[in-house]
Amino acid sequence: MSKLETIVEVHQLKRQGFKVAAITRKCNLSRTTVYEYLERDFEEALEWVEILKTRSRKLDPYQKQILSWLREHPDLSASQISYWLEERCSFSDVGESTVRTYVRELREKHTYRKC
Repeated sequence: MSKLETIVEVHQLKRQGFKVAAITRKCNLSRTTVYEYLERDFEEALEWVEILKTRSRKLDPYQKQILSWLREHPDLSASQISYWLEERCSFSDVGESTVRTYVRELREKHTYRKC
């Protein structure tokens, strides 16, 4: 489900009378995220989603390197990639969860499945 679809679903559930705690369980979101989504109207949500599509990410300069590692070692974990970024590229400005998300998105986009 896309972010925009999730925001719309959160608003629909709220209009149906669900409490924030119930919405968090149904949508698998944190309470702070649900409150943030409820503060946005549809137009703001559209703008926000478009900004997210075009922003640069901290790991973008290392994308080619990460893809080459994934091509060579399809079973490579995000944790190992994080370690290699620090060791081989002297890059440690992101948390491991950021690397995990980035690697997961690259795997989906380039169809590199983990063995």
